[in-house]
Amino acid sequence: MCYNTIMQKYQNAKYIFVIGIGGSDLAGKAVWRAMTLHKTEVKKKMFFLESPDAREYEEVNDFVRNEIVSPEETVLIAISKSGATAETLEAFHKIFDILSEKFGQPMTERTLVISTPETPLWQLAQTKNIECFPWQDDVGGRWSAFTVAHTTPLSIAGLDTNAFVEGGKIADLDRAKQLAEKIFNNYSDGKDILDFFIFNSELEDLGKWCRQLIAESLSTLTPTVSMGPTDLHSMLELYLGGPKNRFTIFIKSQREIDNSVNESAYENVVKAYGEANLPFEKYEMQEINEHELGKFMALMMAITLELARLLGVDPYDQPAVEEYKKSITH
Repeated sequence: MCYNTIMQKYQNAKYIFVIGIGGSDLAGKAVWRAMTLHKTEVKKKMFFLESPDAREYEEVNDFVRNEIVSPEETVLIAISKSGATAETLEAFHKIFDILSEKFGQPMTERTLVISTPETPLWQLAQTKNIECFPWQDDVGGRWSAFTVAHTTPLSIAGLDTNAFVEGGKIADLDRAKQLAEKIFNNYSDGKDILDFFIFNSELEDLGKWCRQLIAESLSTLTPTVSMGPTDLHSMLELYLGGPKNRFTIFIKSQREIDNSVNESAYENVVKAYGEANLPFEKYEMQEINEHELGKFMALMMAITLELARLLGVDPYDQPAVEEYKKSITH
């Protein structure tokens, strides 16, 4: 079945269950949360099941039994490039069983696997006659934001993935190079923490996506995520009065309500950082939409690649992670 046919098949789904972890779901989760966190008019619901515990399985089971009327309302999407991630395989088995217990054989037609052909996940799907769609090219998980691994569930959920991908095509490469050099120079001067200080709560998962991108690609800088204004009341003493070992990127939407407490907190902390001679950069989105999110994520990818060049590391390798994955599958 071709990709467009698959997309058409699931367009009316109201409940999208996404199984994946790390690079297989962080980008999609970041975009979804950014677009829907505070919106009451959202018509669809996405469940991101990364490594569910017993409580989460029970919550999903209760929701399926009490809220979902027919299998046509659902789609289950399992995403894994390696197809061998233990957490993903376990979650796929359990969530598929929960849905099948209520709806039976029709759930086979409401399930999609995105993976590399012939991986364990792919082979498992084939034994159940589940539709499989190949992982796009050989793109690593943390670099896959603009591939079918993320655009598929986001499109089914009703977001404008064309705008998201188009935004990703216009990254400001000059700014990326300049900011990477600024971060590198501060790193060389002992600033080995890169803090993403976010002033819109719906962008928290975007910060976590940045954290993975930096951590797994560079293995040198320590990326952290701070949330304003909350962390101004719990971490600011450390940030202003503690070790001068961090470079901060302040992130917010320009569409903040004028004269709001959040806006004042943002302006005040930026001023305080300047007065304390702490290195930082500001990134202000025009508004939070698919295009702006794609533009920002592409910029961060370009910054990471330039940092990798300056640091002399391979941004596509992650040997420590691969060893860990092997250890939990044996």
